[in-house]
Amino acid sequence: MQARRPLQNLLVALVVLIPVTGLAQTATTPEGQRILEHVRILSSDEYAGRAPGTDGIEKAATYLERTFTSTGLKPMGTKGYRYPFTMTTAAALGPKNSVNFDVVVERPGVPLEMTKPTKISWKLGVDYQPYAWTESRSVSGPVVFAGYGLSVKDKNYDDYANIDVKGAVVIVLRGLPKWAEKDDAFTQHGALRAKATLAREKGAVAVCFVNEQGDSSDVLARFGLDRLGAHSGIVAVQVRRTPCARIFPPKETSMFVAEAAINREKKPASFALTRTTATVSTDVVLQESETSNIVGMVEGTDPALKGQYLVIGAHYDHLGMGDENSLAASREPDVHHGADDNASGTSAVLELAARFAKNPARRSVLFMGFSGEEKGLLGSKAWVSTPTVPLSDVVSMINLDMVGRLKDNKVNVQGYGTSSKWPAIVDSAKAYAGLTVSTTADGLGPSDHSSFFSKDIPVLFFFTGLHSDYHRPSDTWDKINADGTAAVVAMAERAARDIANADDRPDFIKPEPSKTQSGSIALKVSLGVIPDYSDDPNGLKITGVRAGSAAEKAGLQGDDVITKIDAMAIKNIYDLMASLGTYKPQDTAKVVVLRGGKEVTLTVTFAGK
Repeated sequence: MQARRPLQNLLVALVVLIPVTGLAQTATTPEGQRILEHVRILSSDEYAGRAPGTDGIEKAATYLERTFTSTGLKPMGTKGYRYPFTMTTAAALGPKNSVNFDVVVERPGVPLEMTKPTKISWKLGVDYQPYAWTESRSVSGPVVFAGYGLSVKDKNYDDYANIDVKGAVVIVLRGLPKWAEKDDAFTQHGALRAKATLAREKGAVAVCFVNEQGDSSDVLARFGLDRLGAHSGIVAVQVRRTPCARIFPPKETSMFVAEAAINREKKPASFALTRTTATVSTDVVLQESETSNIVGMVEGTDPALKGQYLVIGAHYDHLGMGDENSLAASREPDVHHGADDNASGTSAVLELAARFAKNPARRSVLFMGFSGEEKGLLGSKAWVSTPTVPLSDVVSMINLDMVGRLKDNKVNVQGYGTSSKWPAIVDSAKAYAGLTVSTTADGLGPSDHSSFFSKDIPVLFFFTGLHSDYHRPSDTWDKINADGTAAVVAMAERAARDIANADDRPDFIKPEPSKTQSGSIALKVSLGVIPDYSDDPNGLKITGVRAGSAAEKAGLQGDDVITKIDAMAIKNIYDLMASLGTYKPQDTAKVVVLRGGKEVTLTVTFAGK
């Protein structure tokens, strides 16, 4: 399953710490044994975590192809079973990374104009390293300490209030002051990308993030892609605390003193470093790789209905040896086996494909293994953008992601509100499988069904819950509840057959989002766009808008690229959140979008949360 959006991270962090024990279970049925064997193979060390662009995922793709072939599925990719597409799979540091300072230290009896500056350089990978979302360029300017890099109008707190950072390199503390950590008004501003956006909008050319005091003050964070947008519009690096402290001129305010003052007095303590300039050069190379969805079909038996398609899919990619989404305690490379996430869902699809091949339905059924899900649902987005069957003929999509840890016979079904047909179908299926079901109406979520929902296709998403092994190397095949997974497969099959055999195709409903899905708890307004999350160099691409939202009323559409809200440039989801934080309900703003290559300006009236 794809890592959660920034606003869901806290919930995930809490959930994944809950220990899950006693889930491992010997398969007692033939179907459970088949499913477990698929999981065991896909999550083995040989497949090395199935990261796109690696030999491991190629082996997994070949395994899916062989299984589809032996099952008798018709190839429905663009190259046999394969549906290849290109995606950004990694970020690497180029040769032009450097950070250098000139500090003019006053010396008794020596005129300042004759004083040679002291040269200080940070060592790449030791003292500092760029973020993968930095703009790759070289910038120079005076150096300014901007405290925690916050501007929270509601609390009358602004680290930029009495300093000029136009053309400057700013040093910003990570996190929040201790007294603000539990204040909702501050929390939305505490993310690194939110601070980077603010620094950019204030005119800074670069931002250097330094850790607060503590055990991790001299630890550099894991380098890796940010799925929510590589384009930040500013040069950005992280630096260890010790080398950063050394650039503050002696006999003047130190970083330690300024930080202590902020935490003690609850007031900004920003200042320009006297006679200190910096040149920061960053060079990050994004690596592109080809990977493939695997697509096969069981043709329908009804001549009048076989031209309609039910999609049953699951992503088969995972985190490889551990990428930026890993929750492992160690930063050392280690196989992230991804048994539950999502060898379990992939194995369920393989089992369902075999069952439908033996007993076809009236409608045709497309079985899909998606790649690139962990990097932003890229495989499913690629397919719905250029499908191998007319998208108008896809009647619905069933997604299986993390279905291998059934506990207490409970399964969650999302997308429940995306068709009026679903309550009866889900009730019948859960009774058939003997499962207890909780439901979520919305068709959005951090998995591949979202790509189909965004194209106005009704969806159902089966999910057995998070656990302490999520996105860790410990997500191994021996912890899979094989018989429980078989029960989920039985329920999914019953629902799928009801859909594929019905006289009428299911209608589509775009449900109103629940209050818990609205976004940051600190925002006062809602726009109601569905971000694409894949990089677009022009701005923030959206896949759609929510029913009844401010965006829908203003005329925003799926595939629009938002480039500006009033005077603020929008390059990514963080910029959008920062912009929304400046408005209150019933405020209006000009939203500039690119639509079909042409610039369109719309007026939006923001709705309250």
